[in-house]
Amino acid sequence: MKRYFAYLVILAMALSSFVGCEKEPTKSETPETATAVFVLNSAAQSISVIDLEKDTVYNNVATVGTWPNQLVYKDGFLYVVNSGSNNIMIFNTDDWTSQTPIALGAGNNPTNLAFYDDNILYVACSMSNKVLKVNLATKAVVGTITTGVGTTGIIKHEGKMYVCNTAFDGSNWTYGQGTVQVINPATDQVVKTINVPKNPFDLKVAPDGKIHVVCVGNYADIPGKIAIIDPITDTMVDSIAIGGAPGNIAISEDDNIAYLSVWGMGLMSYNIATKQVLHGPTNTLLGKGGSGVLVDNEGNVFVSVWDDDQVVKLDKAGNIVKTYNVGDSPSALAIKVE
Repeated sequence: MKRYFAYLVILAMALSSFVGCEKEPTKSETPETATAVFVLNSAAQSISVIDLEKDTVYNNVATVGTWPNQLVYKDGFLYVVNSGSNNIMIFNTDDWTSQTPIALGAGNNPTNLAFYDDNILYVACSMSNKVLKVNLATKAVVGTITTGVGTTGIIKHEGKMYVCNTAFDGSNWTYGQGTVQVINPATDQVVKTINVPKNPFDLKVAPDGKIHVVCVGNYADIPGKIAIIDPITDTMVDSIAIGGAPGNIAISEDDNIAYLSVWGMGLMSYNIATKQVLHGPTNTLLGKGGSGVLVDNEGNVFVSVWDDDQVVKLDKAGNIVKTYNVGDSPSALAIKVE
């Protein structure tokens, strides 16, 4: 059943483009911690909290919307992008009270958000092929930017917004020319379209300031690649043939290592400076999981394991440090460090 649900989630995304102790909290024992990993449980439509100070898991801390897709932590609040509900839910992580959700409008299928500043965020929407500009003070959409087909990953860098377009055609299950588009927030206009390899899905900024774009491939005869974009010229200047079908990316800045989640297979990795593939499709780290990934300040890697309802912590050498039982079908992860 879980694999069937996983298939449905993958379909929805395509159309949009040692065991830790498990604890069920009551209202009076919501977690309060300075260091935590937040877990988005897709099938359960809930949030789990891994208290890294107490090494304790709290499940069902909050309920989210349908097709929850992304978690972002910022300044004491957790933002949840619900693709099916077409909204963003906001939770105060001190007491887990919720604010009024930000309604984004039917038919958008929001996938990811990125903050421009403390009051403005941008949301990539894969079905409407748009990026929405949201004012946090009013919780209203204040701008709409038409982008490419299958808009997914989005980040801010050097005062600009960068957004991935998968170019997925749901009528024949093929992918067209993948692109990364550059948005000028001063005008809310697309100022550059950069062609990249097949199916760009996620992107992050490397320690050298260049943008690394995860291009998944077509899940068949076209394997995954990493496209590298220079933000000075906004051009693709290099690529890495990583292979397989990588999904999300997390970067360990001190070690200059990028980690890529691979659905059901764990993690691939490469050295950003040398562009050497350290763990490819035939020697992945962990060998399971791969739905979500993040790296903490000490270089530890956390990966969610969809089928096993777990989050696994690995040290920078790739050794399993801890396994945490979380909610049903964990996907996206976010971290709080104070």
